[in-house]
Amino acid sequence: MKIWLWFKNKLGRIVSSIGVLLSGVETFDITPIKDPLEGFIGHKGVMGITVALFLASYIRHQYVASQHPKTPPLPPPAPESAR
Repeated sequence: MKIWLWFKNKLGRIVSSIGVLLSGVETFDITPIKDPLEGFIGHKGVMGITVALFLASYIRHQYVASQHPKTPPLPPPAPESAR
């Protein structure tokens, strides 16, 4: 259970680190694995994984955003006579 809690707390950093590593590789291209992957799970399977990862990212973003307090509204502008 402690490992799951650690993973849950570090998920954002883990994903960000992987993204930084992958963006540093200029020749990163999934073309060589795309055809074998589609052959293994099919085109719909690859698309399903893509959509699932996008949804997981969106849900994680919404969860993190909900953990922060709302920004208070700005006060009304001062009247011209007070400037």
